[in-house]
Amino acid sequence: MLKKVMTLICFCCYLCFMQIGFAQDIIKQETPQKQTLKVAILPTLSSSQRYPDVNQLLYNNLTQEMYIPLNDTLQAVEYIDENSIYSAIKQSNFTYNQNLDTLKDTADLLDADVVVGYTIPTMYQHYYHSISRLDGSPLLNSYISVNLWVYYRPLNKTFKISDRRQYFDEISTWGMLTELAKDASSNLNKKAELKSLLKQSIKIKKGEL
Repeated sequence: MLKKVMTLICFCCYLCFMQIGFAQDIIKQETPQKQTLKVAILPTLSSSQRYPDVNQLLYNNLTQEMYIPLNDTLQAVEYIDENSIYSAIKQSNFTYNQNLDTLKDTADLLDADVVVGYTIPTMYQHYYHSISRLDGSPLLNSYISVNLWVYYRPLNKTFKISDRRQYFDEISTWGMLTELAKDASSNLNKKAELKSLLKQSIKIKKGEL
């Protein structure tokens, strides 16, 4: 008798576990998995190694532009780590040959939804002394050209936009390369509408659009 009761209890427990497992499978099927947007912010690539502060400034500005408030809680964006990015841009040859194809190759290697980055084809900062100036004060000649590379897979957008700034006048903080880079970065970020594209991509990834 006891053996039959134990067998019945075991059979009931088995049925309960089966029903629980079946219910969990249904919940998984009905509940959409949370999709996180994978974003890669490339290091600033420059033809000159003389002004690392300019490279860092542009990278910091781009990082701030791509920042999502409360992302630690929302988990809307996953920012790809720097080591993986460095490895990918070398493998795709974007490091030495920047074009839209190598940009896409970089995204594929990283399995990234979004890739953004600055490159600086030319920049310099020189001081001149002119005998024509009565006070003998030097002049400042600064120049920078900046490219912004943009890839948004959810929106099927891949493009490059450029900006350049020049200063040739008496020495002033406004004419320093860092200030010219700030102006160029601000203009490019606004022109590309990076923040708006990022928000749209997040919604698409979540299935809200």
